[in-house]
Amino acid sequence: MPALTTRKREILKFIVSEHVQTASPVASSAIARSTNLRASPATIRNEMAALEEAGYIHRPHVSAGGVPSDRGYRQFVSSLDPDAELDPVSAALVDREFGTVEAYVEEWMDSASAVLAGLLSTLAFTTTPRTAPAPVKSVELLRLQEMLVMVIVVLQEASVYKQLITLDTSVTNSEIEHARNRLSEAIVGVPADSLAARAGRVGDGLERRAFDSAAEALRKHSTRSNVEKRFSGISKLFQQPEMIADPTMARGATWLIEDSYATAAFENAFNSDGNVNVVIGKENSEESLKNFSIVFCRYGTPETAEGTIGVMAPTRMRYGTAIPAVRYLANRLDQMTMTVYGG
Repeated sequence: MPALTTRKREILKFIVSEHVQTASPVASSAIARSTNLRASPATIRNEMAALEEAGYIHRPHVSAGGVPSDRGYRQFVSSLDPDAELDPVSAALVDREFGTVEAYVEEWMDSASAVLAGLLSTLAFTTTPRTAPAPVKSVELLRLQEMLVMVIVVLQEASVYKQLITLDTSVTNSEIEHARNRLSEAIVGVPADSLAARAGRVGDGLERRAFDSAAEALRKHSTRSNVEKRFSGISKLFQQPEMIADPTMARGATWLIEDSYATAAFENAFNSDGNVNVVIGKENSEESLKNFSIVFCRYGTPETAEGTIGVMAPTRMRYGTAIPAVRYLANRLDQMTMTVYGG
């Protein structure tokens, strides 16, 4: 698509800002009155028609004003200052709240989500920090029957994981011992989530089968590990006009709240380099989230412990506040996590 002209960008910016405040379509007359574009309502209507044709806005019906589309919100977010800081009043509120719970590790998550929900008047969530996967301590291959071998992996933290291998042909005890030794050389001392990088260090046959089984056992464990989440602002979200007008949207909110693995649906699809991620409407892979936007950021480090803090609202979100607020809170949680877990 061709780049937007300055006037179209200003009109779109006003439509987004006004719609976020009012939850109503924005008329051309309101744009003419409230901007410095020095353009007539007729000219602005023509510009709005062009924005609609390009997919930046839509109109609920022919005579209505403009409502931002997902594309329009994405354009608006792209125009924001990526380094914008949280306003001093809100930053002081965050600092004051964290100052009261700094000595109580278990209260950090509750305070973080509560402050964020208060700033944005919608649902906020924080996941408790998960420590880095422990390294493999030992691996064993145990013959159960002539054609059945169990792979046993023990992590440094004393967790034990088992997988069965059904063999195609019988193997000798010497072959099993050789495969165990080769497997130990490849994976002992390696973090549980880094086994894939060691695949080239094992051969074929039983070695490969045992390696693949060990990696699969640890992958399943990681996938099934519940992520504890703290929520605030649930009632604030359900009071949004969009939620009241369309009760079926509740499915997205309840899915995020109730599903232990819900945050992985958007976390794993975006970067983990400490930047704030903004997922708008249909950019969500989960169907029930197509009418929502999520702004989130990871905190901590993969080497020590890390979690996620974020906010969820209908796509009519105050992005200009949400992004710096999430970043500021993630930075505070970074500091606290480093204090406890090191790094």
